[in-house]
Amino acid sequence: MRVYFAPSQATASPTERLSVSQLAEGGADVVSAPMQIQFDPKFLRLNDVSLGGYLSQGGQQPVFTKNILNDTGTAVVQLSRPPRSPGVDGSGTLVTLDFEAVARGTTVVMVPNLTVKNAQGAVVSSSTPQLTVTVK
Repeated sequence: MRVYFAPSQATASPTERLSVSQLAEGGADVVSAPMQIQFDPKFLRLNDVSLGGYLSQGGQQPVFTKNILNDTGTAVVQLSRPPRSPGVDGSGTLVTLDFEAVARGTTVVMVPNLTVKNAQGAVVSSSTPQLTVTVK
């Protein structure tokens, strides 16, 4: 299973808004994808994290919480299927991040140690998706 940002590179002007999605591809029996997002608050402000449709398949309402800390450049997102729900297969959007460019420069947004698990609690993907943002 692959998890990545789309687009993987973005360009914005100061005060411009920027929306990027974190996509899952080739998943099997996926039930959770909690994550911590790291960004440099000197260059970017994270205005919102919105739930994608991937873990909502089959009409389930995922457990979704977000805690955005722009002072430190982190956001903690809890994302999982309801208890005893079957896992999901295939591909789709986990979350969409809405940033606002703050200052000129190049910075990297990353999700360190993203651990996607299946219904048995096994890790089906462990990666560090990255997004390069250039503020012109």
